Amino acid sequence: MMANWSRAGHETYDLHGQLDSIRGHLRELSHAFSGASHRQLGRARDLAAETVHEAEETMKDHLAASMLIALGVGVLVGYFIRRGSE
Repeated sequence: MMANWSRAGHETYDLHGQLDSIRGHLRELSHAFSGASHRQLGRARDLAAETVHEAEETMKDHLAASMLIALGVGVLVGYFIRRGSE
């Protein structure tokens, strides 16, 4: 009977050790996942900021081009109006 209690105590101790080991592995896995998540979030944030910047530059370029076209059209219309009134 005493041998059974000793063996049960040893098995319980082994079980606690295994659970502690599993806890440690889960903690490491959680830290690794958290680090990977933060890196991916940073990359996504950088990509989004870059895309917004490129969109702003494209809009500015198109605005400048459209203003030049409008100015050119305005000059031509003014020329024809003036010529028509002579």
